[in-house]
Amino acid sequence: MLADALQRLATIADEFRGSLRDRSPIPVSNFPVGEELRASYTFGTAEPRGLERILTDVSRWMETGILQVTHPRYFGLFNPSVHASSIIADALVALYNPQMGGWSHSPAANEIEQWTLGALAETLGWPRERLAAHYTSGGSEANHTAVLAALADRAPEYCTGGTRALAKPPRIYVSDESHHSFVKIARACGLGEDALAHVATDSSFRMRPDALLAAIERDEALGMKPLMVVATAGTTGSGAIEPMSEVADIALERQMWMHVDAAWGGSAALVPRLRPHLAGIELADSVTWDAHKMLSVSMGAGMFFCKHRAALQRMFEINTGYVPPTVEGGVDLYKESLQWSRRFIGLKVFFAIAEHGMEGLGRIIERQAATADLLRERLRAAGWRIVNDTPLPLVCFTHGAIDGQSLTTQNVVDRVLARGRCWISHVKLPRGTAAVRACITSFDTNDEDIDVLLEDLALALSS
Repeated sequence: MLADALQRLATIADEFRGSLRDRSPIPVSNFPVGEELRASYTFGTAEPRGLERILTDVSRWMETGILQVTHPRYFGLFNPSVHASSIIADALVALYNPQMGGWSHSPAANEIEQWTLGALAETLGWPRERLAAHYTSGGSEANHTAVLAALADRAPEYCTGGTRALAKPPRIYVSDESHHSFVKIARACGLGEDALAHVATDSSFRMRPDALLAAIERDEALGMKPLMVVATAGTTGSGAIEPMSEVADIALERQMWMHVDAAWGGSAALVPRLRPHLAGIELADSVTWDAHKMLSVSMGAGMFFCKHRAALQRMFEINTGYVPPTVEGGVDLYKESLQWSRRFIGLKVFFAIAEHGMEGLGRIIERQAATADLLRERLRAAGWRIVNDTPLPLVCFTHGAIDGQSLTTQNVVDRVLARGRCWISHVKLPRGTAAVRACITSFDTNDEDIDVLLEDLALALSS
C-alpha cells in the first residue's frame, strides 16, 4: 500500500511541476470563501479511504484552492519554487521521524544539521568555532530567539525575575522598514510594544545611523536601557540592506547586542557580486537567515546563528530527569533554543547544498537577481519609475499615470491579478510612498515571464 501511494505521489508531483508554467489562468484570486469553500470539499469521516484516493483528492484541492506560489509568474512575497531534492528530503524526514531535541536520539541527523549551519555561517564570515546555531520554524522564531539571547546576555536578571527584575526599561531599535515580527516578539517577551524604538530611514529606506545614535542618546537621558539594535539585510517591503558596519560600530560603543535580520537577504552571501552588500554582517552577535526563501527549500526552514552559546544556555537550559544526559561532544538543542521536540529541518538544506554545491546555489540566486535587473530595465523603458534601491531581486515601482485618485497603485495590482496570469502586490513604504511590488521568487522565472508581466501592467494602466 505504501509503495503504491508513493508511486502515485511521484506521478502527481511530476505532472504538477511539469505543467505549472502552462496553466492559465493561475489561481491567484476569487477563491471560494467561508461556507462556499467548505461545501466544495467532501472530507467524510464515516468510512476510511485508501491512501491513493486521499492523495488524489487532496492534490486536487491543493491545485485549485491555493495560490500557486511556486509558479514562475508569482512575483510576490518570499515564497519560492522548491528544488526537487527538498520534496525528497521532507519525505525522508517523515519516514525516519528523528527527534532532534536531544543529541542522544539522533546524532547523525544532528551532525548533518550542524555541518550545514557551519558551512552557511562561513559564507557570512563567521568561524565555525564561535558558532552556536540551530534551525527554527522560520524567521519570526529566529528573531524571537535573538531578543531572548540579548536579554540573557545584557540583562541576565530577566531570566529569573522577568521584566519586574529589570532596573531600567529595555529598548530595542528597529528601522521603519523592519519586519513586524518584532512587534509580536516585544509583546510575547513581556516587554510590550513600547520597548520598540523605530528609527528613521534614508531615501533608500535604510536605517540612518545618525538617527539611531540620536534615539539611543534620547532614551538614555530618559532612564532607559538601550539593549539591542536590529539591522535588516533585505527588508520585506523594499529589499533595503541597512548599513550594518555603521550600526555595528554604534552597538559596540554602546555595549548593545547587534542582530541582523537577513531572513531573505542572507542568501546574497553565496553570490560574489552581491556579497559585498552584506559588509558588516560578520560583526553581528546574531543573525536570522531563512533557507525557505532564496535557497528555495520548502517551508519552514529558518536558521538562527549566534556567537554567544552561554547566552542561549542561560536563557534556555533545563535539566530534567526524563531526558537522557548530554553526550560528550554533542549539543542538546532543547537546552539552547525555544523548541523542545524538534523536526529534522536541516535535511532539505543539506540536500540543496549536496545537489547544487554552494557555487551552484549562488548561480541560481544570481540568475534571479539578473532577472530583476532585466525587469527594472524593461520597466524604465516602458515609462515606469523605480522607487526602491536594492541589489536584491525585488522591484518597487510606480508610473506618472498613477495619480492616487482616478488611478492608484492598488488599482493597478487588482487589474493585474484579475487577469490571472501574474501575482504582484501593493506596498506602502516609509513616508507614504505607495508602489507596485514585484519580487523574483522562483528560479524558473525567465524573460518570457517578464514579458507577460509588462503586458499585463500596460493593460492595467490603460483599462
